[in-house]
Amino acid sequence: MVTVPANQILRAATYVEKGGVGKTTTAAHVAVAASHEHDLDVLLIDLAGKQNDLSTHFGVQDEIDDLDAPISAVFGDDWEFIRDNISDVVDRMVFDTGEDVDLIPADPGLGGADNNLANIPVEDRFDKLDAFITNDLADRYDFVLLDLPGKEDNIALNGLFAAENIIAPLKPGAFERTQLENLRRDLKEIGEEHPVDPELVMVAPTMVDRTTNLSQSFVDDLEDTYPEQAAATAVSKSQDVSKKQQEGQTLFAVPDDELYNTGERVREAYRANTTELLERLANNE
Repeated sequence: MVTVPANQILRAATYVEKGGVGKTTTAAHVAVAASHEHDLDVLLIDLAGKQNDLSTHFGVQDEIDDLDAPISAVFGDDWEFIRDNISDVVDRMVFDTGEDVDLIPADPGLGGADNNLANIPVEDRFDKLDAFITNDLADRYDFVLLDLPGKEDNIALNGLFAAENIIAPLKPGAFERTQLENLRRDLKEIGEEHPVDPELVMVAPTMVDRTTNLSQSFVDDLEDTYPEQAAATAVSKSQDVSKKQQEGQTLFAVPDDELYNTGERVREAYRANTTELLERLANNE
């Protein structure tokens, strides 16, 4: 079991500039595994836009139709005034997923917040989310996991600044492999241009069909090229993942007898990868 020292908060973000590679699924399962297996207080923050995929993943989308305390407010000029004058504003942002993990959902205002951030001087533009986590969340949670949009906009850059530890889920494919190289280059450039040092802390193969040469070669290549970042276990392809996601559950909420063998392997892979991720994050602190 990985423990977090008092007054310390672990941070990470799922990020690749491509959709459909398993970012949201990875974020949800890692968050639940961190809570269940390591007894951590975990918060998920969905910054991926209007789809609100994390809310759907946990079946709480109907509860967030009318947000009175949206995450987009954190990026506005009035946030300090709001926080200082509404004592329970952070509590009103947070929703219970039903799986021992809290969630701050995405909201439609994130698009406008991204545009507004472009008008702020660069030296003040990208630290708003970091300040929110440090000032408003560090005394509540052990681990904050961000699900970032699949594009390099001002919201994503705020997430990269705040988390610094990046998880890159990737399904097998030549394009996805190229995206990983692009991500490494982009993180290096961000570190050279700004006072931040984002690190690719885990590369996690997802939706892997080991019966195909493509998938096996993809996993082998990642393990050879990224020996320090490669996840402990590749996440298999399984019908259980999408089926249970549509039902508003992670695989950790499903009894064993309701899963295929592939679903059980997926769950075990996320369990192993979460332990390894938390150990890497704790060592980076």
